[in-house]
Amino acid sequence: MDFTSISTLAQRKSADLLAVPFWKIKKGVQPAAELGKLKELLKVPLKTNDFKGKEGEVLIIYVDGQKESRIALVGLGEKKKISLEKLRRAYSKLAKSCLSKKVRDVNLLFPEISNLEEQQTSLGIAEGMLLSNYVFDKLKKDSIKEEPTVLLRKAVLIGAGKKALAAAKNAADICLGVYFARDLVNSNADDVTPQTLGQHARSLAKKFKNVKATVFDKKRIVKEKMGLLLAVNRGSVRDPAFIILEYKGDPKSKDHTVVVGKGITYDTGGLNLKPTGSMETMKCDMSGAAVALGTIYAAATVKLKKNVTAVIPSTENSISAMSYKPGDVYTSYTGKTVEIGNTDAEGRLVLADALAYANKKLKPTRIIDFATLTGAVIISLGEETTGLMSNDEKLENAIKKAGEATFERVWSLPLFEEYKKQLKSDIADIKNVGQRGAGAITAALFLQEFVGKTPWAHLDIAGTAYLSSARRYHPKNGTGVGVRLMIEFLHNI
Repeated sequence: MDFTSISTLAQRKSADLLAVPFWKIKKGVQPAAELGKLKELLKVPLKTNDFKGKEGEVLIIYVDGQKESRIALVGLGEKKKISLEKLRRAYSKLAKSCLSKKVRDVNLLFPEISNLEEQQTSLGIAEGMLLSNYVFDKLKKDSIKEEPTVLLRKAVLIGAGKKALAAAKNAADICLGVYFARDLVNSNADDVTPQTLGQHARSLAKKFKNVKATVFDKKRIVKEKMGLLLAVNRGSVRDPAFIILEYKGDPKSKDHTVVVGKGITYDTGGLNLKPTGSMETMKCDMSGAAVALGTIYAAATVKLKKNVTAVIPSTENSISAMSYKPGDVYTSYTGKTVEIGNTDAEGRLVLADALAYANKKLKPTRIIDFATLTGAVIISLGEETTGLMSNDEKLENAIKKAGEATFERVWSLPLFEEYKKQLKSDIADIKNVGQRGAGAITAALFLQEFVGKTPWAHLDIAGTAYLSSARRYHPKNGTGVGVRLMIEFLHNI
């Protein structure tokens, strides 16, 4: 979706729809922008009181003699209550209305909002529309015979300045990374394998000159002694892959963020087999990998002046006579031995080798990992909030700030020492699962054993990466949550 801008209504060209914003007031509505000659045109529709200007309310009327055959009245709610997130939601509703009418090109009358900077107003409008301007239907058998999905193609901001336009274009570039992540998560597990994730990494390296891809095959993984990744891979007919994707936006700087993404391309649970009702969505268990790749895609697209590396340990967690077994002990990249209490706690195993490798070999200033790691975090926080656990307060607060700005909100859970006793093993250095309670916390404490003293944060996106139903500007299924948060975080550090 491409954004441009013009100064006045008179300069606009033909489009499918014109969007006009309104505030809700005690008696009726108030325009949120100068209407000019539109005031007389909208007099009758507004007089009916059908449109009340409520937040997210959209009323489409049909007109003759204008550059557009449709005018959408967009409710922003009460002026004193407006916020960046409420703008996102209002324009998300507009985008969905446009999609339902097969609208391609829109003219947007830019609202005047006193308590938001022009760039913020533009960001709210752009993100609300961009994040809703997504459909994943390429797997439908009859899609060729049906009318193709019509997505918004062009938006003209009327009355927006240069900074506002730049903010909208930047949002569009970042959302390319979100779309990329969503597509990976939504695709068939047979189409997104460890090997194809490696191919995607190589493709990004070809696309952007300051991105470098390195993909370890099984032979190299064996040589590196990544015993936990190899253990999880034992039941799969597909080899594992260990992917390193480096983006150098500021080669002169030593500051370096490593983003580790869990890349379990399908999770059966292993010998501790998942039951019906728990396995059907497990193609999404590589959502952390999608976030890591999407972050590099977005950072490179916007030419972010930061250094960031994505690290992805990838395998299926499948079943065969060779599957790794509960009760057995395997050796990690660090040499630390791990007793397997449950084969369905495989994500923390592959992450452990990746975190340890990143900490030892990549000279990180900080490490942030994303993983659909535990069902426990869904019990705690549902599908609205990502669980955050960290060994560094400054890093934790910076991620929280980025989460608030993007509305990809996080909530901190404690890493108290007392929980660690749950991971004690009689036959190995550590066990991969604790007791039933505090499952998200004990999973993070397990990961903490492999990051040394490096500032580290773990984001458990099990509830937010893949939704059971659409909400706001997030579609059902893969959301791409984490990409916008990471770009905001990187921009701020």
